[in-house]
Amino acid sequence: MTMTKRTYTPIASTAAKCHLQGLLDSINRPAEYRTHMTVLGELLASYTVTLLPHQSNKETLIISTAEDADFLQRGVAKILHDQNIPTKLAVFWNHHYQLPNRTSVAPIVHKFIQSGYETATNIIIVKSVMSGSCVVRTNLIEMIDDMPNVENIFILAPVAHRYSEEKLKSEFPATISNKFKFICFAIDEQRSEGGEVIPGIGGQVYELLGLTDQPVLTAYMPQVVEKLAFADI
Repeated sequence: MTMTKRTYTPIASTAAKCHLQGLLDSINRPAEYRTHMTVLGELLASYTVTLLPHQSNKETLIISTAEDADFLQRGVAKILHDQNIPTKLAVFWNHHYQLPNRTSVAPIVHKFIQSGYETATNIIIVKSVMSGSCVVRTNLIEMIDDMPNVENIFILAPVAHRYSEEKLKSEFPATISNKFKFICFAIDEQRSEGGEVIPGIGGQVYELLGLTDQPVLTAYMPQVVEKLAFADI
């Protein structure tokens, strides 16, 4: 039996390790899985806020995929709001798939973006697992050109593959990649034949969260988007 290798980062507290294990232990229990993912968002954000500028006018844009919006993103947003950090939210429905040459692509099919994000000076990108750079790269490119005042770009994920940080940095010029700050609790070294990080978060996040497939393929609407969309009417 091959042993998987996982390294915890210096910021991985006992609670973080417990909830990471909770993801692996609740792969057949979506309600519990969602709770673990939400709490991991809170723990990641609790560390991140210590790195944010303290000026009250420093607005932060949170960028999330649709599948992460009600869970990991919700936990992150809660901590920022508790700290009175003003935020805007951008949610993307990415169609993530592999080309015949096994290159991953994740075009944006739908999006929800709160108005006024352009003046934000910090970006927080949340991702349930950083396997490569495809989704984060696509979603950041969609936003960054309209945000001239960005000082910090935080990439938050409970788990990352060992080469994901290096891969993402290589996709951007130094003027942007120098602003990256990667925050995660565990680094995994292995992948499955299908490319999933092992043990990662236990598999494909869509099914683990109780979704039937990628949100873009199922007309899935996160509750946080429904709430904000109606608030803007």
